[in-house]
Amino acid sequence: MHILEDILAHNLFIIFCGSAASRKSAERGCYYCGPGNKFWPQFSRITGRENIIPGSIEDCRIVLKFGIGLTDLNKTESGSDRSLTKSEYDTGSFMQKMLEYAPRYIVFNGKEAARHALKRREIEYGMQSEMIGESALFVAPSTSGLSAKDWKYHGEECWGRIGEIYSEMQAGED
Repeated sequence: MHILEDILAHNLFIIFCGSAASRKSAERGCYYCGPGNKFWPQFSRITGRENIIPGSIEDCRIVLKFGIGLTDLNKTESGSDRSLTKSEYDTGSFMQKMLEYAPRYIVFNGKEAARHALKRREIEYGMQSEMIGESALFVAPSTSGLSAKDWKYHGEECWGRIGEIYSEMQAGED
């Protein structure tokens, strides 16, 4: 059974992919609801929407209205990256979904998610040279409150770039 269901659709601008739900997100049944998580403030900044604070999976579906989707690689466990079982990362299913839904960008919310999906240890923040099908790949610092160090040095720059990419895609739709 999946802790959080995917929020996906065809023709999305971006699908954000994390490692797994935090314990708080699993309890609430809502993506990125842990204390100190910066995802929703960044979502608001990227989309120009007023601050959204979802309280349920239904509330999280608002992302679809903005051409954005949400998923995790490990759908059966919750907690910090260090507490997760490596064998529970379902990269095969993730790859199938990304090829099926074919977003313009897949943004990994943290290096750990990218490491598992791309099956390589060395990951840099920003645009990646490879693609998944027709989807460009971007690695951003995790929005988790536990990732303050990475956020301090790379967060604003990377998430700012995601905002620019999103704006460019939206402008291209007009």
